[in-house]
Amino acid sequence: MSSPEFDVVVIGAGIVGASCAWHSADAGLRVAVVEAGAVAEGTTATNMGQVLVEDGSAAEFELTRYSVHLWHELAPTLPPEAELRPIGTVWVAENEAELQVAERRHRFYRHNGVRSELWDPEVLRREEPQLRPGLAGGLLVPDDLVVTASPVARMLIERTRSAGGVVYDHAPVRAISRGRADLAGGRVLSARHIVNAAGVAAPTLSPGVPVRPRKGHLVYSDPRPGFVRHQLIEVGYVGRVLDVRTDSISFNVQPRPGGELRIGSSRQLDRWDADVDPTVIEAMVVRTTEFLPALVGCPRLRTATGLRPASPDGLPLIGPWPRQEGVWLATGHEGLGITMSLATGRLIADQLAGRRTEIPLEPYLPSRVLSPSPGAAES
Repeated sequence: MSSPEFDVVVIGAGIVGASCAWHSADAGLRVAVVEAGAVAEGTTATNMGQVLVEDGSAAEFELTRYSVHLWHELAPTLPPEAELRPIGTVWVAENEAELQVAERRHRFYRHNGVRSELWDPEVLRREEPQLRPGLAGGLLVPDDLVVTASPVARMLIERTRSAGGVVYDHAPVRAISRGRADLAGGRVLSARHIVNAAGVAAPTLSPGVPVRPRKGHLVYSDPRPGFVRHQLIEVGYVGRVLDVRTDSISFNVQPRPGGELRIGSSRQLDRWDADVDPTVIEAMVVRTTEFLPALVGCPRLRTATGLRPASPDGLPLIGPWPRQEGVWLATGHEGLGITMSLATGRLIADQLAGRRTEIPLEPYLPSRVLSPSPGAAES
């Protein structure tokens, strides 16, 4: 029997797929990347671009902390258009109950080696004077980053090419199975491993993968240089994100290099369309002006939407998919795809190359979402 054409074929060239491809090529594997459209023009191109440590669960904290570390390692090599900036995140507490949440997070972060600073109302007002008076305080996480992810994904794909990888763009995949990926037009790629990093489209190639789209909107304001200094997120954001059963609106604003503000965030479950919903946009703007009153009536330059792949428990699916031998999953990151992308790629590559991983794999393995009932794990 002839040997496979590649060691690994990665389906999807967004930031997650690009990271899987680059880390695999860097591990010495023969890599092919297949993308239905253009590289990094899907959800990767329409997001907040936040790279931050989150503590919604122990597993989420471990993965985001690891990935933020990898982002800092990669930072010196990124192109200018990636616009990576270490502006930090300020978690804004509206009231005493939220301040207590921020205090607990501060203690947890410090205990686990993540820098943070607890701000009282006076410090919050001094550091971010556009925030409304009367807020209870905030928590600064200074090592969080913001980035424009598409140039990063394109860079990682080019690095994969330079390492001998092959990239097929505008090449939809019709089916995947053990050792092969069938492309539209009849081409078949053979490989020892297939990595399904197709985001919300992952279930179309791997039936039974419990990933659902969670649509998000973005608003870009007119340029206001210096209006805010950090990424600002309300403390209640994490709880709304973790509840994958409901739609939500949260305050989330970050300054962009050109002075405009990128405004989020919204979540709508099981929405496949890319249409902008004016009612969602208005709700986001209203929530934003409750924290930043000077933005009332500010011109909006543009809006955008993206589809985030959400798993049932809020954690990504990273590892072998038991229902398809030889197929690996790298999806289900929801709103943390940019943050978690580098760690996801490293974890996938470590598994494929037979290396020890830096963090435990068990919380992210896709087998956890399978039904324990008889016949659930089909071959």
